[in-house]
Amino acid sequence: MSDSAVSINRRQLLALTPLPLVTALPGLSALPAQAAEEPSDGQVIAFITDVHVNPEDEVKVAQARARACADALVELDPDLVLHGGDLTDHGTERALRTWMEMFPPAFRERLHHVPGNHETHWNNDAYQAYEEEVGQRQYSVDLDDIHIVFTDTSIEQQGVADLDDQQISWLRRDLATAAGRPILAVGHHVLALTPNQIRNADKVLDVLTEAGAHAYLCGHIHSERNNVVNGLTELTGVSNGEEPGYYTLTRKTTADGDVLEVERVDIADPTDPDVEPGRRSLPAIDLAPANRNRLQPTRAEVQVTETGLKVDVDLAPDAQPEKVEAAVMGPRLASGTIDNFELLRADQNTWSGILDLTDVPAGENRAFVRVSAPGGNGPVGANLWHTTIHFELDGFTPDWTFRLRGTTTAALISDQDQVITATTAGHVWAMRSAGRGVQPAWRAHIGPVYNDPAAVADQHQIFFPCADHHVYALDSTDGALLWRTDLGAPVGSDLTATTIDGDDAVLAIAADSLYCLDAADGSVRWSQQLTGISGGPATCDGDRVYLGVGDGKTWAFDARTGEPEWSIEQAEGYTDVYGQLRHGPWQAQRLLLPENAILACSKDSMRAVDRSSGDRIWEREGPFGVSPAPRMWRERILVVSEQGTVMLLDPATGDAELEVETVPYIKNADYLVRDSTVIVTSAGGLVATVDLEDGSSQILGQMAPDYVFSTPVLSADGSHYIVATMNGDLRSYPLP
Repeated sequence: MSDSAVSINRRQLLALTPLPLVTALPGLSALPAQAAEEPSDGQVIAFITDVHVNPEDEVKVAQARARACADALVELDPDLVLHGGDLTDHGTERALRTWMEMFPPAFRERLHHVPGNHETHWNNDAYQAYEEEVGQRQYSVDLDDIHIVFTDTSIEQQGVADLDDQQISWLRRDLATAAGRPILAVGHHVLALTPNQIRNADKVLDVLTEAGAHAYLCGHIHSERNNVVNGLTELTGVSNGEEPGYYTLTRKTTADGDVLEVERVDIADPTDPDVEPGRRSLPAIDLAPANRNRLQPTRAEVQVTETGLKVDVDLAPDAQPEKVEAAVMGPRLASGTIDNFELLRADQNTWSGILDLTDVPAGENRAFVRVSAPGGNGPVGANLWHTTIHFELDGFTPDWTFRLRGTTTAALISDQDQVITATTAGHVWAMRSAGRGVQPAWRAHIGPVYNDPAAVADQHQIFFPCADHHVYALDSTDGALLWRTDLGAPVGSDLTATTIDGDDAVLAIAADSLYCLDAADGSVRWSQQLTGISGGPATCDGDRVYLGVGDGKTWAFDARTGEPEWSIEQAEGYTDVYGQLRHGPWQAQRLLLPENAILACSKDSMRAVDRSSGDRIWEREGPFGVSPAPRMWRERILVVSEQGTVMLLDPATGDAELEVETVPYIKNADYLVRDSTVIVTSAGGLVATVDLEDGSSQILGQMAPDYVFSTPVLSADGSHYIVATMNGDLRSYPLP
């Protein structure tokens, strides 16, 4: 992530000076903006979003619409063009360059983008292509006195959204430089009206509100919304890939006011001659501060009682709301719009109610309060105030919590009495429990780690895949660097430690190349160019390496030479790369089965095939593309689907002997097994167990309003569940 602030005067657009990629933000200060010019009446800002360029798509509908929009924007000749993300379908260098080259070189200086989930979800290059072809991911510019800040809500190889603590701190510092001036923010994901879309949307909204920001422009949901939330106009644009056109924000300054007049301009659709061009006005964005906080509660509190969650909201006498509502979010962190709001009852200027907590898990939860003003043209009203209140239910409390530096998406490693974790800031910690607390055993610094490490326990070696193009090997006893190997591209895959002909080896993928490294010294034993990207992990039986690839296939390679032996299609019916990535096995797990078989998973199915030939033995439908790794348990296949269904399958037929639904959604974080109990962790922090002997299930609790993609571990004695949340909390929970 890079950081800059640049002043731009009308028609005098200065090229941004790129700064180095920054992966660790603590201590980073926003560069001061140049002195802002006086307001200039008639400034025009264009806003577009969700172009979804895909040069590999044979139909190229979205690409034709993107080119038509680019031509229209050049003809419009605005001061700036703001893009709300999803420039492409899957974030390749070629796709990003295709979009940028639709504009004349001189015009590109006016283009400002934020990455969307499509730039990162189906990619494994750790933002390298985006930063080389498009530029910075979080920064700010000034257009005369208007301050515009671009936020990066994307997460590497994930479709959900977040701003971590370092990004929040940067945003707060950057906005402080624009105090008293008009402020626009741009992001990809919806901020306020679907408050669970960005993991910590409440923090982001608070920062923007406190800074007096006037508008937040975004996309992602491919439908138009225009509402005032917490004094901030949230404009969500339609997808140009579906409805070609753009929005204009035109500055109008008079003695009576200062506004940005907003219009939607629909252009001719090159793929549909029946679409009529046109334009229509949307509510203006008021740049004056008057009355913007009228609906803000003077007090909003919740209290856990025997009858439920008691909610009390006080409003100022002049608030005059149409209604005041409240809801409990519960465990469905990554689901859609919150739709269970209940009306609160009014007693003068206080609104109160009791929310049902029957199905709310123990642990950390959130309640939402929504104050709406009368009228409006949006789904919930044109003017409202949204407040998030965190509360906790007894029964699921960690014995200790340790705040790491950087976000955590990589799996934890258990090494005797130590737990080892790595962050996207490149910090590696070895932690040792001490009673009800924890102490660092050692600490090291390497490159940014997004994916899972691997270990050779009896050699005290632990290996990390890093976005700085290296695989690092550390001594697990003291963190000493044993070796590092440069693979020439970001290592965006889970690693695999294996044995080939009696020698320990490490399998890694850098972009679209598979490497077999000697575990002792990191030397490259062989490498193989793949027919697409892969996020791993590879699976090896000593004779062959099995790997899901972005071409929609699972491949088998000779373990000694890397030469391909066979492949099977697992994204059947999808001929384009984007479809093959979405439905194929490039992030999916595999499991060695008895009788010379291997289990190969994808988004749409799980298939047992012959290891020698790839011939199909059996197949069952289900979403397994990003689910945890299957394993054998008492001669049965233990597997958890993306939907959190725990299953025991017959390895010979694939028939289910047990199916138990647990959490709403699970991604990447492997389950744990303690005796006959499976512990499952959802992407939203809900933790559940299943007894494999009797099929009983229970919810242990909700750990945090945070995402969990990192595989937890059990403590050495099996008494504690240790987990890292994405935002860097390492926690230890006692197990029943």
